[in-house]
Amino acid sequence: MRHKPRIGLTRLSRYLEGRHRRVWVLMGAAAISAACQVSGWLLVGDAVNNGIEKDDVRRLTVVVIAYIAVNGTAWALGSTLTRGLARVGQGIVLDVRRDLFGHLTSLSLRYFSEQKAGWIIARLTSDIDAVSDVLSQGLTTLVTNSLTLLGAVIGLFILDWRLGLVALVILPAAIVLTRWFQLKSHVAFLRVRERIAAVTAQLAESVAGMAVIQAYNREAYFRAEFDDLNGQNLVANTYAQRLNSFFFPAIEFLGAIASIAVLGFGAYAYEHGTLEIGTLIAAIGLLALVFQPLQELSDLYGQVQSAGAAMEKITSVLDTEPEIHDEHGARELPRIEGRLDIDRVTFAYGDEPVLHAIDLHVPPGGCLALVGESGGGKSTLAKLIARFYDPDEGAVLVDGIDLRTVKLRAYRRQLGVVLQDPFLFAGTIADNIRFAKPEASDEDVAATAAAIGVDRVAARFEGGLDHHVREGGAGLSAGERQLISIARALLADPRILILDEATSNIDRPTEILIERALDRLLHGRTSVIIAHRLATVRRADEIVVVEHGRILQRGTEGELLAEDGPFRRLAQALADPDRGLA
Repeated sequence: MRHKPRIGLTRLSRYLEGRHRRVWVLMGAAAISAACQVSGWLLVGDAVNNGIEKDDVRRLTVVVIAYIAVNGTAWALGSTLTRGLARVGQGIVLDVRRDLFGHLTSLSLRYFSEQKAGWIIARLTSDIDAVSDVLSQGLTTLVTNSLTLLGAVIGLFILDWRLGLVALVILPAAIVLTRWFQLKSHVAFLRVRERIAAVTAQLAESVAGMAVIQAYNREAYFRAEFDDLNGQNLVANTYAQRLNSFFFPAIEFLGAIASIAVLGFGAYAYEHGTLEIGTLIAAIGLLALVFQPLQELSDLYGQVQSAGAAMEKITSVLDTEPEIHDEHGARELPRIEGRLDIDRVTFAYGDEPVLHAIDLHVPPGGCLALVGESGGGKSTLAKLIARFYDPDEGAVLVDGIDLRTVKLRAYRRQLGVVLQDPFLFAGTIADNIRFAKPEASDEDVAATAAAIGVDRVAARFEGGLDHHVREGGAGLSAGERQLISIARALLADPRILILDEATSNIDRPTEILIERALDRLLHGRTSVIIAHRLATVRRADEIVVVEHGRILQRGTEGELLAEDGPFRRLAQALADPDRGLA
């Protein structure tokens, strides 16, 4: 029988591996600390009954010394326990955050295209914070108060079994109330996590698209949308807090009933001579050890429910299987020659295929250009070559080897990608060039920059290649960002190179500089170019026209221009300076 995967806070048990010994030691310390607190009140009862009532100074002295000793021990162990559990809790949070981010980096592009960025960010931020609050602060409260509560109840039975039974009069009502709160609050706090994620997603989208929002005067609409989501978040939080406002006072009320019952019975038994005054005093003290932990645990319960809902959301990410992964027995890939074969490949993002039985072959060092109208399937084909996706039918082969049978990292080490809108990371220009090859020396980075022309870009900044750029490359022109991405690809020295409309949306002077850089980059490498400009297409050994997921034409530039077909019509678009090979 297949076991259902753990969700919620129970999932955290797997992170105790390697920490079991420390946890058991801390549990032992917590048990001894609770026992010391309970023993303190038992000693008080003995001091009154056998020391003060019987005027036994020697007995009283011994009990006082023992009382000081057990309370000192309880304080020392409590301090150790707080530090130790906080360390365990933060260690678990560190591992969860690391696993979550690591798992996200292994997921396919399809996952990120289907999920909003803000939703994912909420998992790594607010949800992790909710779990962290429970593990760093609530864990100590949970352990110490649970054991203290249990010890106090046992202590009441040791004092007088009748007092213990009276104190438990609230137990049935407390169980029913707690179960009701557990069911209601789980749904409520899950809704709170969803509302927080929705607000975060809208905020992330608004920040990323602020230029477009302002350009089209859509500020009022986005403010209204944010206010609506924020209002829904308020409603969800208000309902959750309304549950808390009923549950916590109800638990306190039940505790008060238990105190009244014990005091009433104790007074009755004392009057009838079946209970000593010291025992009654000790019972009242132990009842406080029951009542205080009960209050703190009820206060913690809402926090635990919130963390459980957060962990459920985190688990939904951790349990998402990577679509692209190394198959069992996947092998290493030695340095490849670069022969590329697209063998009858069909692929669909959903139900309808976007590529239909594509068949292409590029020899080592050859250059293939893909042209056609936008949405025809060119970029999808490039993503299959990069193995961001696997084909539904057919295969992508390099040097005759199906990419699905080799280790992904081994292949990607020999692959270079230059995108239409390259992303630069926060850091120096040199850091961004070195991104694909972290071990590269400063001399290698400088030489690559000079070969591509990035040194001219860096020269206009005081720091040169050490100039810091902001996330996304803000402060640099589109052409400058593209030159840096080309230098990044050249430094990586890939055997197969994919250029996804690398010269689109660039002014003519910058285009000339980039074209020279591309000549250097493409030399001796197998390359697939998604072409936007005719100047780029002319480099190709073969040009393929792709529309609606099918190959319509293929051949050299001269052959295709000689035919009355889609390529000639695309080439004629160059007569308009604002248009190119779409």
